[in-house]
Amino acid sequence: MLSRRFLYQVCKRLFPRWVKNALESSVMELERFHPPRILDRPPGNRVLVLAPHPDDETIGCGGTLRKYVDAGARVHVAILTDGRQGDPEIRGLRENDKARHRKEEELVERRKRETLAALDILGVEEREFLGARDGELHASTAVIAPQIARVLSQWRPDVVLLPFVTDRHADHFATNSCFVNAIEQINATWTGALQCAAYEIWSPIYANVYVDITTTIDVKRKALACYQSQIGKLDYAAGVEGLNRFRAASGMVGGDYAEAFFVAPLQFYRQLYRSLLL
Repeated sequence: MLSRRFLYQVCKRLFPRWVKNALESSVMELERFHPPRILDRPPGNRVLVLAPHPDDETIGCGGTLRKYVDAGARVHVAILTDGRQGDPEIRGLRENDKARHRKEEELVERRKRETLAALDILGVEEREFLGARDGELHASTAVIAPQIARVLSQWRPDVVLLPFVTDRHADHFATNSCFVNAIEQINATWTGALQCAAYEIWSPIYANVYVDITTTIDVKRKALACYQSQIGKLDYAAGVEGLNRFRAASGMVGGDYAEAFFVAPLQFYRQLYRSLLL
């Protein structure tokens, strides 16, 4: 059997521009022409969700979270940033404008209330806000990673849901940096069995698992409707539902709506993350 290193060197010579892509040879591992598995939900009964912004937990995996809850799993959601950049009109004000600061703080509180309402609908009882400034998560890794390490140590999940490493939003990628950094701060044997289930938000992912959310799509719609500060500016709810519809059709899941994930053991997912830093 040909080794990964040999295959990588062959591809590097034949497709140098493609291999320079941050996913490099890992794409070969993801795309071996195996169709994604169709599961009732990703593995795990003790779930930790890392959401970069208030609403990402609902956009990326809201239907699946409700399925976890309905199955009796314990779910904990951590919102990493405060969402202050979620209004284009506020972003258009000068940085030193006192009105901008006031409006940002009002938006932070509003989005927190929206999140609590959405999580109530999804049935998630465990939730917390880590408070990094929206749009600056990468610069806050040294502060947020220890908080995630604390949550991991206290919650001891068997699966962590987070945005996939190729998501184009800077805060979404930084969520992965914070998570990997947090794992490295934990000296515990239980992390060896930890699974990662990466969801999609703004970038389609290399999915290896589809979850049929036909029975929970109405709950997801209601949860997403809580975020009026966001969907009032741009009806991205239609895009979210369209993606879920596409995933169901393309994955032939049998239902009308599906959420897509890349599920992998922590060790493999961490290697994939590190490959993006090369």
